[in-house]
Amino acid sequence: MRARDKEPMRKSSRSWTLAIVSAAVVSVPAEALADHVVLTNGDSLTGIVAAASMSELVVDTELAGRVTLKWSAVSQLTSTTSVRATLPTGQIVEGAPIVSNGHFAIQPGNGATLPSDLATLRALEMVRATTNAPSWRGSLNSGWDISRGNSETWTISTNGTATRLGPVDRLGAYGAYLFSAIGSGADAVTTARAFRSGLRYDHDLTRPLFGFVFGDVESDPLQLLDLRTVGGGGAGVHVVKTAATQLNLFGGASYARDAYAPGTTTSTTTTSTTATKTVGPPVTPPGQGGTPPGLSGIKPNRGGTPPPVVNTTLLRQVGEFLAGQDLDHQLSDSVNVTESFTVFPAIDNLQDYRLAFDVSLAVQLNGWLQWNVTVADRYLNIPPSGGAIQNDIFLSTGLGITFGRGDSGAYTGATGRRPPPTKKP
Repeated sequence: MRARDKEPMRKSSRSWTLAIVSAAVVSVPAEALADHVVLTNGDSLTGIVAAASMSELVVDTELAGRVTLKWSAVSQLTSTTSVRATLPTGQIVEGAPIVSNGHFAIQPGNGATLPSDLATLRALEMVRATTNAPSWRGSLNSGWDISRGNSETWTISTNGTATRLGPVDRLGAYGAYLFSAIGSGADAVTTARAFRSGLRYDHDLTRPLFGFVFGDVESDPLQLLDLRTVGGGGAGVHVVKTAATQLNLFGGASYARDAYAPGTTTSTTTTSTTATKTVGPPVTPPGQGGTPPGLSGIKPNRGGTPPPVVNTTLLRQVGEFLAGQDLDHQLSDSVNVTESFTVFPAIDNLQDYRLAFDVSLAVQLNGWLQWNVTVADRYLNIPPSGGAIQNDIFLSTGLGITFGRGDSGAYTGATGRRPPPTKKP
């Protein structure tokens, strides 16, 4: 056969070879291209490992959706997904997670299999595509209330948070502002104005302990508080740490400096058996040329009466103990609730204490839009003289935006970041 007659046969042969190889690739079972889990009861799952912590494994499956498994329920695991583990010595190892007969190990890309004890690891998390980039996330929410006509009022409430997540640490910042006024122009009267902001840094020490430092600033003229600055730190323990919930208990010490505005209303102290009354200028009703309360002698409308024991000085500087707890719980893929409560008793007088309580419900409407409801309660057992009462409660709701870079989700201490909650088999 001549060479030119053989050429079509060669082309035909190559075409058939390519077709056979393509068909073979297409016909490869999905299991061969995905992660595979065998449970201790004999059941198996095929999918993609979506998240891993020292307590749980999360697998995205085609039919069952997202499934959360305890490591104790996993007998075999083969995966091509990379995780990052921090060993007790501080060494960081990256590779595919492997489980054989219930024993966990990591298979680095260019090394031998490294058996690991989940109980002694300092951290275990997924390796993301943006490994070298900071993982930031945050939200900014605002609510407005404006009326015009027979009444002229306006209220604005704004709160925001920003968090930087690391394998074994977290840096968080928050801020909140509330302003309300009645009337306009020269007749405007400020009925509420409060601002608070702060920073906190947490770092895991050894499972399940962590240390933290923080700083806060606060201003609440209606409570006659011009400025409060607080700095402190301490240690805590991760009591509950799962894929959907984290509960922490913590304690420590802080130093607080409160600067108060002078008041002009009735006050009673324990140093005198009779009440002392200081008469100020006549009170001008709101909207009729009054001046902002907390900045003048005008007594604002308060929802209570001052306590019998008040602070008659304009400066409060105390060392404080602190004890509290915080909770972060994912109710569903789009609904999250956070809560914190802290008590700050003065070291030299345990009756001179203050409380801080915050709870927030966030509903993610889409990839960037959020609806938020926040309640903040601040209690000062011995308020300044001048008519201030002990308790202030703020409730705000509004829409906001969310933003972030890197992996999102709540900080879970040594276990890294938390995926959305899932159903368990």
